[in-house]
Amino acid sequence: MSDDVEKEKEKVELENLGQLVDRYAQSRSLGLWAGVVVVFVNTIVLVGSVVLARVLLIWETGSWWLAPIVFAFLLVLISTAWLVWFEKKHGYSFYDKTDGKIEVEKERVAVWACAVYVITFLGPTFLSAFGIMPIRWAITMALTSIGTFLLYIGKKHKEKALGTVFGGLCLVEAAATALGVPIPLAGKDWIYSYFLVLNIYVVAAGLITMVVVHIYNRKILRKIKESRPFGEQEANKSDT
Repeated sequence: MSDDVEKEKEKVELENLGQLVDRYAQSRSLGLWAGVVVVFVNTIVLVGSVVLARVLLIWETGSWWLAPIVFAFLLVLISTAWLVWFEKKHGYSFYDKTDGKIEVEKERVAVWACAVYVITFLGPTFLSAFGIMPIRWAITMALTSIGTFLLYIGKKHKEKALGTVFGGLCLVEAAATALGVPIPLAGKDWIYSYFLVLNIYVVAAGLITMVVVHIYNRKILRKIKESRPFGEQEANKSDT
């Protein structure tokens, strides 16, 4: 009888340990810094390129005003491609050295989901750029699109903590914007009142997500190390 109880206890502990490992593997957030940096740098470059192009256009420098726009566009393409490669190759390397390497099997993202995201994000972007949709509602719709897609990606890529926090923050920002929270740089040119503000919101949400999820990840790791058999191994090490 006692053996059966002990076996059942070990089974429950192993199941709990498996759940903890899953939660740990799905809450590694330090790789997010690369994406945040790329978005931040691209935002500065794009805004700067538009300002420079306007200056060159005022100076009547011919077609040279297109140069900064083309440069910014190429930089965005190159940096995006680099980010995809970096995330795939080094996204979890921050954790491999200290915590060991854990691979998670990611599900494929549906093409229709990507298409819906692109349409619902670019739609309000272009409508606001041409003055058809008010900036407030364009930002609301864009943030809603980003937040929903992040929730979906988090589930498919087994990064639930990242997707939940990041996507949830974007949805909170969308709700706050829709409810009338003042928009920074409101009344300025579109490049500032929409594009710059939207990117500031996304970068801010990304930074908060990285910190919050990393703290959560460390707590999960601590629980894993304290559980059997890891806790027993740590105890034996300290005794010797």
